[in-house]
Amino acid sequence: MNHRYGHLRHGIKQPWLDDFITACAVDTLKNEQPDLTLIHLVDMDSMRHRYGVRSKQAQEAWRGHDSRVAKLIQATKDAGTFEQTNFVFLGDHYQKNVDHMIHLNMLFAKAGWLSPIAEKTTYRNNWQVTAKTCDGETYVYTRDHIDLGHLKAMIAGVKGVQHIYDGADAVKLGADPKCTFLFEAQPGYYFTDEVNRPAVVEKVDPASLSTHDRYHGVHGYGPTQPDYYTTAMFYGPDIKEGGQVDSAHLVDEGPTFARLLNLHYPQPTAGEVIEDVLK
Repeated sequence: MNHRYGHLRHGIKQPWLDDFITACAVDTLKNEQPDLTLIHLVDMDSMRHRYGVRSKQAQEAWRGHDSRVAKLIQATKDAGTFEQTNFVFLGDHYQKNVDHMIHLNMLFAKAGWLSPIAEKTTYRNNWQVTAKTCDGETYVYTRDHIDLGHLKAMIAGVKGVQHIYDGADAVKLGADPKCTFLFEAQPGYYFTDEVNRPAVVEKVDPASLSTHDRYHGVHGYGPTQPDYYTTAMFYGPDIKEGGQVDSAHLVDEGPTFARLLNLHYPQPTAGEVIEDVLK
């Protein structure tokens, strides 16, 4: 595929990467007629990260996706499989606009719990406390004998920190069972893993957008944030026409897709079939 369509790419830059992926998918749908095709187009995600959730660039990327989806649908018509194909168009997350970063590892470095590497934003692996970002949330891990009450209070006092989940509460949300805490940022803020920065809380420099960990839009927040939903659209011979489901969970997608493929999980799994979209 790369020999055939690689001329469409400019490395991994968008929108050319999505154009390349679409060309590969169209070729595959027409010539191989697979039973299942999964395609990840990320141009709009990239534009939202760099320019903001409802930016002009994000809207242009959305229109680009519309054109790519049309090509995918046409490929099934050309292959004679359209009438037998169920289509699902979905997002894996939404995003929120941000303008400030929180560098928790700066706190831990000042406390002597980790050792920054000179002239770099990284640190050595002999840490006692470390933060690992998920953008809108961050894990905090501890080793040895750390005063967890003191640690929790220290982080709670940082501007932009909104919610704190102890390890057990984080696990109930589906988080890493090895974490000590899970912290969530308030809208407008997100976490990084960096050290050797000017301050623990730092405004994002617009000139740095699109470089590593420099964003104007991020995801990774908890599902209880307001106006923080994504979308799924179903169409095909096994889908109810004109139906609407007010809400579902991301983990419901797997069981629903399995039903559409006439497959069954050998053991119980997270999520439920979204029955109201199916005939």
